[in-house]
Amino acid sequence: MKQIVVHEHRAVLADAEPPALHEDHPNRVLVKVKYSSISPGTELNLIHHMDVPSGFKLGYSASGEVLAVGSNVKDLKPGDLVACYGGPYVYHAEQLSVPRQLCVKLSSDKMLREAAFVGLGSVAIHSVRRLSLQFGETVWVVGLGLLGQFIAQLSNGANYRVFATDMNNSRIEAVKSYGVEAYMANDERLAERIEAFTEGHGFDSIALVAHSTSPGIIASSMEKLAFRGKFAIVGNVPVEVPRELFFQKEADLIIARAAGPGRYDEQYEDQGIDYPKSYVRWTEGRNMAEFIRQVEAGLLDIAPLITQEYAFREAEEGYGFMKDHMSETLGVLLRYE
Repeated sequence: MKQIVVHEHRAVLADAEPPALHEDHPNRVLVKVKYSSISPGTELNLIHHMDVPSGFKLGYSASGEVLAVGSNVKDLKPGDLVACYGGPYVYHAEQLSVPRQLCVKLSSDKMLREAAFVGLGSVAIHSVRRLSLQFGETVWVVGLGLLGQFIAQLSNGANYRVFATDMNNSRIEAVKSYGVEAYMANDERLAERIEAFTEGHGFDSIALVAHSTSPGIIASSMEKLAFRGKFAIVGNVPVEVPRELFFQKEADLIIARAAGPGRYDEQYEDQGIDYPKSYVRWTEGRNMAEFIRQVEAGLLDIAPLITQEYAFREAEEGYGFMKDHMSETLGVLLRYE
């Protein structure tokens, strides 16, 4: 089979042995991939990062058809359609061996394409949960890449009052189509607009989703936070906390780690030991299932955010296009023939 790996700071198709189910992994599901989603910012950073070795597998979110299940898997069968998420088990490849905890069953093939975004979708859901807001409270989404778009939609659907900014006008227009008030980050009247939106109190929460190499973005956005507000760092930014600002505002600093409790826990993910629902209501797997529920119910609108789709065998061309046209890129899919 083929998979996509990093080689000399390029994404290339490489040969690999197809995965197989073994008795030492009885909780695994063998999946024939139909679609996988590319996370443009994350994957391009990995490709060009000096410390990423050749052979590193790219990708972490996909959808496809179950081919076989391990001996402990009782609620999935061959022919079922699933969405799956989470490295090192999920990557861009024609077949995957994925822990059952990281698979969500789809009700039909109607949303199979959109389901491939379960990775970023469940990260967005966990990020919104970490804000712990009540309906009617305000949130400023700083950065409107695909993750920011999801967070804005989810927050709007939860009846929070959502304000959003980005440096890309097409992304502003995309989020405005969902009823979100959004402006260019360099709008000369931005401070005035924020003052009016928050009635002079500042935002109840800020979700910093932008990618930046400057730590100053935390302080500049932090100034617009309300007293005792919540500041969530979701994007990839250097974290240098302006202590005086946090002290004066008595603010809560929140980090959203991937898709929720269970992520990076081998006992949870690969050994199938779930966290009791009565104690951990929203685990990684339950956040994934909630994303699929919202997509299938039409509560999250993903299709307009898919800007590129490539056949899997044309993936190298797709990565080249993304590198040269990041401003035109949001959701990117690979389609497996």
